[in-house]
Amino acid sequence: MDDEPAVIGLDFDEVFVRHFPGLVRALTVVSGNREVAADCVQEAFVRAHLRWDRVSHLDQPVAWIRRVALNLARDQHRRHTRGERAHLRLVSDYELETEAPEPASDLTDVLGQLPARQREALALFYVEGLNVAEVAASMGISDGAVKFHLHEGRERLRPILDRGGDRR
Repeated sequence: MDDEPAVIGLDFDEVFVRHFPGLVRALTVVSGNREVAADCVQEAFVRAHLRWDRVSHLDQPVAWIRRVALNLARDQHRRHTRGERAHLRLVSDYELETEAPEPASDLTDVLGQLPARQREALALFYVEGLNVAEVAASMGISDGAVKFHLHEGRERLRPILDRGGDRR
């Protein structure tokens, strides 16, 4: 966002009020779960608050918060995936039946079919409105890698969205 450098003069509360909703929206797309997204963004803001004397002097403090939130979402996804694998091993070992998962929303379902990096790049670019350089900084990858993930994500979504359009 072009206005991010202006954040330096703001106090923590102003930064929180201004950026929390947008970060939650973007992380909801990344994680597929609004509660997980809100928890990750909230934890990122807590960490920023504890270090605000240093974070507030960064060129882009919101970028630091965004990166922390993304890392927390990735960690949460890894824990969840490991838990699911362990559960499946137990289920197969003991031949237990499990309940069907709750159906996801259409957007969550469609984006859930993308690899994590593509989903992150698309969420930050389209939902949060960041430019390629800001997405790259947030994800800790190069501009070229962001462009690749955006391209690949669009290519993977095109046939899925085309099929959805035929049903209506």
